[in-house]
Amino acid sequence: MLNHKGLLLASSLLFTITAQPVFAGTASASTVSTTTTSSVVNKLKPLKVTSKLVLANLLMKHKTNRFYRYDSGIVSDTAMPIIGLAPIDKVGETTIASPAPTAPVTSDSTVSHSDTNIQVQGVDESDIVKVGDDGYIYQIHGGVIRIVKGFPVVEMVQTADIKFPDSNFTPSGIYIQDGKLVVIGSAWQSLAQPTPSGGKMAYNCCWWGGYSQTRALVYDVSDHANPKQIRDVAIDGDYLDSRRIGDNLYFVTRSYPRYYMYGDIGTTIKTTDMLPSIVETKNGKTATRTMAVSDLSYFPDFIEPDYVVVASLSLTNTAKSVTTKAYMGAGELVYASMQNLYLSASKYNFGGSADSVPTNTSSTQIYKFGIDKGAITFSAAGEVAGTALNQFSMDENGDYFRIATTTQSWYSGTNESHNSLFVLNKDMTTVGKLDDLAKGERIYSTRFMGNRCYIVTFKQVDPLFAIDLTVPENPFVAGELKIPGYSEYLHPYDENHLIGFGHNSTTYTYDNGQSVAVPLGLKMALFDVTDMKNPQELYNVSIGDKGTSSPLTYNHKALYWDAEKHLFGFPVDVSELSVPFDAKNPWVYGSGKWQGAYIYEVTPEKGFVEKAKLSQLPITKNMTIKYGDSDSFSYSNYFVDRILRIDNSLYTLSNNQINAYDLANFKEQNRLELNP
Repeated sequence: MLNHKGLLLASSLLFTITAQPVFAGTASASTVSTTTTSSVVNKLKPLKVTSKLVLANLLMKHKTNRFYRYDSGIVSDTAMPIIGLAPIDKVGETTIASPAPTAPVTSDSTVSHSDTNIQVQGVDESDIVKVGDDGYIYQIHGGVIRIVKGFPVVEMVQTADIKFPDSNFTPSGIYIQDGKLVVIGSAWQSLAQPTPSGGKMAYNCCWWGGYSQTRALVYDVSDHANPKQIRDVAIDGDYLDSRRIGDNLYFVTRSYPRYYMYGDIGTTIKTTDMLPSIVETKNGKTATRTMAVSDLSYFPDFIEPDYVVVASLSLTNTAKSVTTKAYMGAGELVYASMQNLYLSASKYNFGGSADSVPTNTSSTQIYKFGIDKGAITFSAAGEVAGTALNQFSMDENGDYFRIATTTQSWYSGTNESHNSLFVLNKDMTTVGKLDDLAKGERIYSTRFMGNRCYIVTFKQVDPLFAIDLTVPENPFVAGELKIPGYSEYLHPYDENHLIGFGHNSTTYTYDNGQSVAVPLGLKMALFDVTDMKNPQELYNVSIGDKGTSSPLTYNHKALYWDAEKHLFGFPVDVSELSVPFDAKNPWVYGSGKWQGAYIYEVTPEKGFVEKAKLSQLPITKNMTIKYGDSDSFSYSNYFVDRILRIDNSLYTLSNNQINAYDLANFKEQNRLELNP
C-alpha cells in the first residue's frame, strides 16, 4: 500500500496518461496531423524539477523493481525531513582557482592520414585506434594506451605507454585533438555496506556494493615520450556513448539513484543518494559535487527513476568545469549532428487480461538536446512506435529528425513484425510516417542520405527499400530490390551508389513446412540507386563459407575508407567447409582458415577489385586455425582489428603488432612488435 502522506503536495506533479499519439492516414504512407490531444502534449513536455522535496516524491512514486526495493510510498515534508541539505550544487565541492584557458597545441608539420569511419561529417566518434595529424598512432590495449610514431614509416617505434591511475578503469574509446588525448571508459566504485540505524535497517536487503562511473581522462601528448594527465572527470552512471565536435567532448551516462530504503523512510534519504555525483581533478586539485536540481528534467509518464546525463567537456579550456544536463528516464542509442544530440530509449508495455489474448506494444522515446560550443540545452522530446536498431536508424536533415523502427508482436501468436519510418519536426512532433513496411521481417540496416533513405529488411531474401523523403510529411517507397542474403551495414559510395556489407543466406525447410533463413559466408554488394524507382545490384562478392565473419557487420568503425583512391578495407575471419555445402544440413560451420585485412578497389565501372589480403598470422597459408587448442590465444593476438593510412602507407593493427605496406603495391615496408 502507498503511504498517502504528501499526496496533495505531489498531485500537481503526477499525471495519469492514458491517451496515445493519434496518427492520421493509411497503413502504408501517410501525412500525420499535427493536432494532438492535451494529454499527449503533457506527456512529452519536459518538466523541471523545482526542489529536492519534489525530486524525493518523484523517486518514491516511480520506484523501480530493479533491486526489489520495498519503499513505504510517497514522501512529504513531515514524512521525510532530509538531513544535511547544503545547497545541492555545492555539496562536497572544494574551491578551485581559475587560471586562463590554455591555447591549443599547434604543429608546424602535418601529415595526411585516414580517420575513423563516422556517421556524420564533423562529428567524431571514439574508437580503439586514432591517428594524430603528426602521424602518431594511439591504440587501446587492455588497460594501457600505446603511443606509436607511425610516420615516417621507416622510423616506426613505440614511444610510450599510458597506464591509468586506477586499475578499475576500463577504457572504451579514445579521441585525439590538437595534442590532447581523451580516454573515455567505465570505472567501478565500491560502497561501504549500510548499517542499521535506530534499530531499523535503513537500506534495502538487496544492497549491491557499489556503483559505476563514466570517466574521461585527458592527457597532454605534445611530448609523445612523456604524456601528462591534465584532466580527470567522473560522473555517476554507465557509459552509453560519446561524440567530439571541435574542441568539445559530449558524453552520455545512465545511472540509478543510490537509495534503497524500505519500511519507515524516516531521515534516511541524503542528497547524494538522490542525484548523480561529479568528480573533477584538474590543476592538481579534486572537487566532488552533486549535480544541481536545476539541471534536471522529467516527463510525467517516465517509468524508471534513472538519470540520463549529457555532459560536455572542453578540451582547450582546462579551467572550465564539466557541464551537465539530465532527465529522469531511460537512454540507449545516441545520434548527434553538429547542432543537436538525440537519445533514444525503448519502452515496452505488456498488457492483456484473463479474458483476452495478451498483447504488447513497444515504442521509442527520443530526447533532443541542443549543443553549441559545449553548452547543452534540453529542447524537446518525441515518441514513435517500435524500437530502433542502432545509431544509423536515426538522422537529422535540416529541421527534421527521421527514425526507422521495427515493431515485433511477440504475443500475437504469429510473432509477426512490421517496420516504420517516422519524420519529426524541430519540436519532435511526428509530421509524416511510412508504416507496415515489410511485414513479417525486421530491419537489418538503415542509411539516410539527404532526402533519401535506404532500409534493408530480412527474413528469407534481402529487400532493399529506396524511400523518398523529399516531402517530409509524405515519405514513400520509390523502389525495391529483392536479392538473396542481407546487408548489416550500408556505406555511401557517392550520392547514387552505396555498398552493402552482410551475409549470403540459404533457406532451410523443417518437416512441418516452416522455412527459416540460414546465414552463410560474407557478402558485399554495390548498389546503383540513381533511379530510385529501380535500384540495381551492380556487383557482389562472396568471402568464405558459413562461419566467416567481420566486425564490420556490427561495428562501422572497422571499415577503412579512402574515397579519393576508391579503396576500402576491413578485417575478415575466413572459415571454409571441408565438404561442399549441403542445404539439407546447413548448420555445419566451416573451420577457421585465415584472418587479416581484405583490401579492395571499387568503382561503378569495374565493381570490386581485390588489391591485397594482408595477414599478421605466423602460420602457413593452408594451416587450419584451431581455435580450441593451446595456440588459439596467441593467434588471436595477431588478429587484425583496424586498418589505417598515414601518407602513402597502409597500416594493419592487432594486439601484438603493426604492419605497414606501400599503398602502390602493398609490399610490406616495416613491422613493429608492440609492448607489452
